[in-house]
Amino acid sequence: MPAPERKTPTRILVIDDQETTRYVFRRILVRAGYVVEEASTGAEGLEKAQGAPDLIIADVNLPDMLGYDLCRRLKANPWSASIPVLQISASFVSDESMVQALEGGADSYLVQPVEPPVLIAQVQALLRLRRAEALSHLSALQWQSTFDALTDGLAVTDAEGYLVRVNRAFLCFLQLVHSETLGKTLSQVFATRFGADIEDVVENGAKGESRELAFRSSWFRIRYNRIAPTPDQVGGGILLITDITNQKKLQETLKMSERLAATGRLAHTIAHEINNPLEALANLLYLVQQKSALELETQSYIQQASIELDRISQITKQILSYHRDSKRPVPVRTDDLLDGVLSMFRAAMLGSGVQLSLRFRASRLVCVHPGEMRQAFGNLIGNAIDAIGSGGGRLLVHCYDSTEWLTLAKGVRVVVSDSGGGIPASARSRIFDAFYTTKELNGSGIGLWLTSEVIAKHDGRIRVRSRTDGLHRGTIFDVFLPEFKPGDHPVSN
Repeated sequence: MPAPERKTPTRILVIDDQETTRYVFRRILVRAGYVVEEASTGAEGLEKAQGAPDLIIADVNLPDMLGYDLCRRLKANPWSASIPVLQISASFVSDESMVQALEGGADSYLVQPVEPPVLIAQVQALLRLRRAEALSHLSALQWQSTFDALTDGLAVTDAEGYLVRVNRAFLCFLQLVHSETLGKTLSQVFATRFGADIEDVVENGAKGESRELAFRSSWFRIRYNRIAPTPDQVGGGILLITDITNQKKLQETLKMSERLAATGRLAHTIAHEINNPLEALANLLYLVQQKSALELETQSYIQQASIELDRISQITKQILSYHRDSKRPVPVRTDDLLDGVLSMFRAAMLGSGVQLSLRFRASRLVCVHPGEMRQAFGNLIGNAIDAIGSGGGRLLVHCYDSTEWLTLAKGVRVVVSDSGGGIPASARSRIFDAFYTTKELNGSGIGLWLTSEVIAKHDGRIRVRSRTDGLHRGTIFDVFLPEFKPGDHPVSN
C-alpha cells in the first residue's frame, strides 16, 4: 500500500554560525521544495528543535558547543530523538571526526564544500529513512494494539523459554504486572500461578491437545505451540490461555442439577411409596383405639404410636412438597419454604446439638421458583450447621417483612445466623465465587455461588457479615427478596 500523500511541507532546521553557509544551504533546499528554518548557535538550535522539524543540518564547530554535544542532547530528548541529524564540517574532516559524530548519534556526516546534488540526495535519503521508521513504529503500535485487544491471553517465548511479549489479557488472567514477566521464563511464571510443570502443557501441545488448569477462582484452557526455527530466525513458542470459568460453572451447575433431580425423584418415589402403608397403619390404629376393652396401658401405647405415625406422615409430605417444583415462578410464603427446608435438617441438628431459634413474621408473598429457592436456603442452613460443628451451638433463622434501603423496594428478609467459627476476612470477598471453598476436600465451592445466582435471578440481594473472634463470633447471611404484586412480570427462566 503506498504511503499517504504528505499534506504539510517538509521543514529542515539549519544550525550554523556562518550566515553565508546558511544562505547557501537555504537556497539549495528551498529550490528543492523544502521549508528552511535557521539557527546560529547550538542553544538556539536546541530551542527550535522543540518545534519538531523533519531534519536537522548542524555544523560541528558552533560558537557555544560542538556539534557532537548538540547531537547527543538532541538524541537524549524524547521530543527530538527521532529527528535525523546531518552533521557538516569544513574543519573537522578526519575519519576520527566522522566516527565521533556518528557515535554521538548523528545519522550522517558530510565534509564541506558540499555539492548541491549530494546535499539533496543525502537529505532525501535521511527523510526516507525517517518515514520508514515512522511506518515501522506505527505498524508496531497497530500490532501491539491488536495483540492487546485479543480476549485470550497470549505469551510469546524465545527458543530458551524466556517471555518475549505478553498481551493485556495474559497479565489480567494471571494477575501480573508487566515488570513481573521481564527476564522470566514461562516455566517460572507458570509454576507460581498454576503450580504445574509447563512441560506437561508442551507435550499436550505437541499432540494438538490443550490442558485445563485452575488459578484461584478461575479456570483456563491452556495450549502451547512451538515455533519451528528457520534459517534466518530462531524458534520459540506461543502460549494461548482461554478463560473457561463460565463454561465450568455451567458444567458444574448441570451436574448438580442432575444429581439434585435424581435425588429428588428417588426421595419423591420413596416418600410416595411409604405414604400408602402409612395411611393403612393410621386406619388400623384408629380401629384399634375404638375397642373399649383395651387396657389403659395398651391405649397409651397406641396413642404414642399414632403420634409417631403422624410425625412420619408429616415428614413424607414435606419431602413430597420439597422436591415438587413449578416450571414458572409462583407466589409463595417465605416461611412455608423455610419450614420445609428446616424439616430436612432436623436430624442433623439434633445429632450436632444445634439449638434452633425460629422467628417467622413475614406476611408478604414472594414470586419464586420454589424448588430453586429451597435449594438456596438449604445451602445456607447446611453451611451454618457445618460451621457450628459437632460441639453444638445456636442457629437462628428469622423471616420478616422489610424494605431494601438501597432501592426502597418492599419485600421479605431472611436472616440465617450461626455461632460457628466465622469466615476469615481474607475469604469473605470470594465466598460467592464459583469453585472457591474454605472446606478444602469437603467442599465443592458451588453451594454459595449457586445460592447467589438463584437469589440474583429472582431480583434479590444477599449479604454476609462474619466475625472470627469474641463472644459474638459467627456468620450472618442476609437475603432480601422483593414482594410479589399482582401484575408483576414473572422471573425469567
